[in-house]
Amino acid sequence: MNNRHFRYYYAGIIFMFAVIVFVELIWLPAPIHTSSGRLWIEMIDSLLYGLAIIPVLWGAGAVTGLASLLKTHRGAKKLLLSLRCLAAIVNVIAVCYIAVNPTKLITAIGLIAASLLLVIADLCGGEISAKGARGWRRLLPVKGLLTFAVTVLLLAALAYPTNYRVTYPAMTIAMNRYAHAEGGTPHGSVSGVLVFDRPAVPADWLYAKLLPEYTFERKSENEPPLAEAYTQVVEMKTDANSVASAIAMQKVGLGKGMTSEGVLVMALAKDSIVKNILQPGDIITRLNGKPVATIEEMTAIMAEEVKPGHAVKVGLRRKGEELDVEAPTRRAEATDTLPERAVFGISVSNDLHADIPRSVHYNSYIAHLGGPSHGAMLTLALIDQLTPGGVTNGWRVAGTGTIEADGSIGLVGGVPQKAYAVSRTDAEVFFVPAELEADARSGAPKLRIVPVQTIDDVLNWLKEHPRTTNTP
Repeated sequence: MNNRHFRYYYAGIIFMFAVIVFVELIWLPAPIHTSSGRLWIEMIDSLLYGLAIIPVLWGAGAVTGLASLLKTHRGAKKLLLSLRCLAAIVNVIAVCYIAVNPTKLITAIGLIAASLLLVIADLCGGEISAKGARGWRRLLPVKGLLTFAVTVLLLAALAYPTNYRVTYPAMTIAMNRYAHAEGGTPHGSVSGVLVFDRPAVPADWLYAKLLPEYTFERKSENEPPLAEAYTQVVEMKTDANSVASAIAMQKVGLGKGMTSEGVLVMALAKDSIVKNILQPGDIITRLNGKPVATIEEMTAIMAEEVKPGHAVKVGLRRKGEELDVEAPTRRAEATDTLPERAVFGISVSNDLHADIPRSVHYNSYIAHLGGPSHGAMLTLALIDQLTPGGVTNGWRVAGTGTIEADGSIGLVGGVPQKAYAVSRTDAEVFFVPAELEADARSGAPKLRIVPVQTIDDVLNWLKEHPRTTNTP
């Protein structure tokens, strides 16, 4: 039997491992960009189509093997014929799926995994039925089993998740290319920066020996499943985009920014006295007839007008319906910062709403799955677009930090890795949350790092430090 089609199989397996290594080291080319300003993070989406090369090679092998098989008349013909037909079909489906949905990686990986199993089975079956095989070789496909063993070992080294998480540098993202406000014009260079934080695989310890800024920490026992974590980071990115848009427009005189229209009940304590009266998701809008828009207003009313043990008439919204309920209170002992007071035993947050008078269009990059750490720089970029002449004052700016409803810049993780990633680019100044200044300097000692606490700190620094051609 002519087994030249196996070459396609082996080529596909080799290319598969090359893709895995490339994905795990995808941050290395990050400084490159095109003359039009297109960054590496934007190019990656186009490279996803390259995944189709794997099923193309395996599909070619299956079709070639079918053609060869039809010329023979061995007993194993029907079994191999079925196997190679199935392999050809699965690989055609995989190629078509990747061509249409290159960003739907979970399904694409599943199809490739199924194809790999069929390829290994064909390698073993083809070897057993090969012309000239005698005795024990007919029962033991040595090359096929060796291929299977090596494949399993390499997959374990490159893709098996351990009990650790690894954080390492990623790449910068041009915020004026990521988001565009209606009626805005990009002026300056504003970059956010990402890090990769994922379950560590054994190969990561080798990468850490060869490359800088890899850190490991043991997984938390309470860490959510991967699918749930993915959903969470996507939601955080969406929330960060909304907050950034609202605050940016407020800063340029458009809209009210982030407003609160009540107090959202997040959860009830185990010993809450209002069980079966208040529910998570309720929005408290009145206490004893007085309007409540924020936690501060609710706290003031509870402290000044409600005695511990007395009931409170609570006005609330529940699933769009307006309700009034009587809610008892209990005594909370005084602390170093708070006096004795009446409480319900609930955890709350402001029911925030983003006032965004103009639409904002966002580009989606597969390497920017989610998270809120781009919020501060997104705010700056939108302000830059909506301000005549821009606000960067000649600087090529990068930064990290969340953006909060009051305009403050919140803490983020992976700052040493982010600083290192920025130091590889042409950015001239790196804004970081003030508490993380030392972390940033540890990752990029020569980078101009500016600690900030609010978006106003960023705007004021840029205004007070115009860049000149001889600025060091």
